[in-house]
Amino acid sequence: MFDEVIQMAHKKKFTDPVDLEIVEVQRRFVELMESVRLETMSPEMKQHYLAVMKSLTEKLAMPSKPLSEILGEMMAEAGPMIFQAMQR
Repeated sequence: MFDEVIQMAHKKKFTDPVDLEIVEVQRRFVELMESVRLETMSPEMKQHYLAVMKSLTEKLAMPSKPLSEILGEMMAEAGPMIFQAMQR
């Protein structure tokens, strides 16, 4: 299923410069996570990161849910993990 989403994403061609920049930043993010960061993360950190990313992805999959609501929910969910990580 993930491969299907990737294929669909690559089929859509954006023309707006901001959209293009967002796509490029997201591509770079994935590239850096895969090539640099994942191997440096502890198993505990990986579990926290995975939980946050799954939650965000599930929320983004609901087109009727406003981004402002998603951001508020994600701040509430991820905030404690971020503060805990900062204190290490």
